Amino acid sequence: MIKLDDIRRHAAARPDAIALVDGPTRLSWTAFADAVDRFAAGLVARLPETRPARAVFLSGPRWELAVALAACATLGIPCTGLDPQEDPGRLEAVLGLLDPCAVFVTAEYRPLLAGRTWPAGSRALEIALDGPAEGDSGEPAADEAVSEERAQDAGTRPEPPLAPPAEVSSAPDSRTPDAPRPDAPVSFHRLMRTGPSRRLPAPLHRESLRVVPGARGPRIAVRRIAAEGRGLVDLVDEFGFAPGDVHLVAAPLWQPLSLQMAQTLLAVGATVLLDDTQDPETVAVLAAGEGATTAVIAPGVLGRLLVHPVSAMLAHSGRLRCVITPGRHLGRWTVNAAWERLGPVLHLAYGTPEAGLSMILTPEEAQVARARTGRAVLGTTVAVLDESGAVLPAGRPGRVAVAGHHVMDGYLDGEDAFVTLDAGTGEQRFFVTDDLGVLDERGRLTLVGRGSGVTRPVRDRAVDAALFRLEADLLNLPCLRDTAVVRVDLPALGDAFVVPFIAVAVGREATGYRALRTACARRLPSIPAHVIAVDHIPYSPTGRIRTAELLEAVMPIISLNLQLEQSARQEISA
Repeated sequence: MIKLDDIRRHAAARPDAIALVDGPTRLSWTAFADAVDRFAAGLVARLPETRPARAVFLSGPRWELAVALAACATLGIPCTGLDPQEDPGRLEAVLGLLDPCAVFVTAEYRPLLAGRTWPAGSRALEIALDGPAEGDSGEPAADEAVSEERAQDAGTRPEPPLAPPAEVSSAPDSRTPDAPRPDAPVSFHRLMRTGPSRRLPAPLHRESLRVVPGARGPRIAVRRIAAEGRGLVDLVDEFGFAPGDVHLVAAPLWQPLSLQMAQTLLAVGATVLLDDTQDPETVAVLAAGEGATTAVIAPGVLGRLLVHPVSAMLAHSGRLRCVITPGRHLGRWTVNAAWERLGPVLHLAYGTPEAGLSMILTPEEAQVARARTGRAVLGTTVAVLDESGAVLPAGRPGRVAVAGHHVMDGYLDGEDAFVTLDAGTGEQRFFVTDDLGVLDERGRLTLVGRGSGVTRPVRDRAVDAALFRLEADLLNLPCLRDTAVVRVDLPALGDAFVVPFIAVAVGREATGYRALRTACARRLPSIPAHVIAVDHIPYSPTGRIRTAELLEAVMPIISLNLQLEQSARQEISA
């Protein structure tokens, strides 16, 4: 997120222009600067002495979170978003790796912290972003004098309790919990009562941290803040962002692409619209009503938006020019429907926590290119390597490697995943991903294999490559809205793969069955395929299919179908 100095610069140039919109709340740049100033002063006065100072958040997009992230950026405290749908064991592992001394959380996700432990957990500052904490009646707390003394030491001056800035609407917030918890954390608004700072302390750190999910457990990617300036310039040049843009955030800010784009638009002085509902009608009404020009939309929200009649208003508004969404699992129907209902605006993005935004597929290119294809964004170089680490020529598949301003500096545990080589533009330091791909003569990369996100040990790389190609084939079928290919080895099915799909319309399931069975028999005739129509394929905001959730939904149906087939065979044989 951007720092207080940048917010003040925009406030000086356009004091009454709107910086943030969150439901009924509208913050001008002046109000945004004042809120960040007060909250940073209150935060530094309350922070435990734990070092290094790190923070995490469990929250959807909201103005309080934006203020907290800007305050952390100002103080040099890396604040890392956590996936609230992560497995509890992995969530605890991430907390142990990061060891945060501050946690920003909303009531919806606060139960996820129950029972979680990490080294600094007993001393960590927990801050409620939504509504007052228990006992926060507006009167100074018993420890207020201590906090004020620490604020003085930090160069701030305390002031009497006051409400949020005048430009912040006081309309009721439907997200406020019905009843506070007995062990409620410190209220965000209590920290906002601290007076504006005379001076803030020197930043504690200059790095950003991102959670890297993996089959062997989570890891933490580290990136120097110094590289963000050039990366920001590249993104502005790539997409033509300007102060007149109105940017819609319809994806969680713990998702790196969503946070990176929100930070970039705020940095240029644009207005940012925050949506925490994931409701397609709300998204469309907000985007049309506020005149959104750019957006980052989570794949699941985008899919629901494209089938909702209300999406037509976005095309008719004529303002929307750029919608970005993670595109690893988005297929031909999504591309065509977006062009028809939103206009030529959909940009499919490819990136990882380690490499940031690496590739983009523009609306025009998506009309002629296969799924999972893109070209490197400005400031990024993509190469394909053979098994020995040498650069392969165009047309040869291999490991995908990425270099540029968006790439991490390393993992928190210190393990090195880089090679230094010349891909045609001089020597660069490349991060070697687990993905397999092939570059064409025009510099477009097509992913041809998945080396990460596999839910079980790889037994046969040839079969796994065939499964990946099969999934790519299916994503390019115009008769399907969406599909997935999941290999399983379960007692009820044995070694098989499950192919759930969503037909383009009600009554078109039969066409989907025929197309899918034909493609499965052509690509992998030796492994049984269980094709099943579904109403929903669950995605994470990063574009990954939530495999466990998907299998939990479809396995009872598959088991029932197998029982019916067995009964039918027995009747025929009798």
